[in-house]
Amino acid sequence: MKVIGLMSGTSMDGLDCCYADISINKNYDFKYKIIDFKTVKFKEKLRDLIKKSIGSNDEPLLNDCSNELGYAFLEIVKSFIKNNEFDLISMHGQTVRHSSKIESVQIGTPKNLYEYYKKPIIYNFREKDIMLGGNGAPLAPYLDWLLYKNSKKNIITLNIGGISNVTLLQKDSKRDDVLGFDTGPGMCLIDSYVNLIWYKNYDLDGKLANRGSIDFIMLDYLMKDQYVNKSCPKSISTEYYDINYLNDLLNKFNNIDNYNFLRTLVRFTALSIYKNIQFFISNNKDYNLILSGGGINNLTLISDLKDLFHNNQIFNSNEFNNIDNNIKEGLLMAVMGYSKYNNLYNNMPSVTGASKYESYGKVYE
Repeated sequence: MKVIGLMSGTSMDGLDCCYADISINKNYDFKYKIIDFKTVKFKEKLRDLIKKSIGSNDEPLLNDCSNELGYAFLEIVKSFIKNNEFDLISMHGQTVRHSSKIESVQIGTPKNLYEYYKKPIIYNFREKDIMLGGNGAPLAPYLDWLLYKNSKKNIITLNIGGISNVTLLQKDSKRDDVLGFDTGPGMCLIDSYVNLIWYKNYDLDGKLANRGSIDFIMLDYLMKDQYVNKSCPKSISTEYYDINYLNDLLNKFNNIDNYNFLRTLVRFTALSIYKNIQFFISNNKDYNLILSGGGINNLTLISDLKDLFHNNQIFNSNEFNNIDNNIKEGLLMAVMGYSKYNNLYNNMPSVTGASKYESYGKVYE
């Protein structure tokens, strides 16, 4: 079955598009072929509207943003796929509110895509998990399990988007043994600070951060972060690490040089990832760490991770199994939609805390 997966993640910078031919049988043997993929940046006006919508309860604002996203999704897919040779589209939407076990709200209407293509649109993957007592996130461990369940070595996957999340798959383990959770910030604090100080969307190759030095008093304060030290299962969104979080830091540490402040945020991001992996899965010393997501382009962050995880082998997903670093979340959505349409369980109760296995998503047709 040929599926288009669409993912607009916590980095809010654009839409990941993955066109894949997917097969998953009843034993969850997974075969796939990536036909094409592309990441399309959102226009600045839409990005600003998304940022205003994060954490908002303003229904007119959310409806406006949802409609604008629906139109943008259609235009992007039309530029991405020039033919009609696919079976369905699976879209995540843009998360605007997420609170573990309480709610997870994504916007971006599927209506535009359906009316143009007249093919099933699968969406709304998190609501059912909340209804089943789960955190509503993360979703990525399902794809990780499909990819690596037959590995002969312990695997930890780390995706660094706006938020960082990990999945642990021990060799010879069962589906019920898989662990996964959000570790804390990915690029959200780093990108917000770079935008605030240098008016850039991101720190290219981590060059700005590399000019600074770590402030260990600030780092010690950051490492007491409530979420970073929370036990599993857990999930978080950029609502928590928002501009208010950043402003509180700026007020508390207002005498720190800009480059040093940024360098400390990068070290905090790396150290929060390391601490969570060591604390929750430290009994597995021997593992491959597989990186993906936009954060791997920040070379200062990657240098910090290599420094912290020096005893383990670190790969990016392209090096390890030829999956482009930027494609994983788009492929995840394609797999989630395929599974829903074919009545396969696409959740991981051991990860989110949901009460049972279920097939998540709604079908718009």
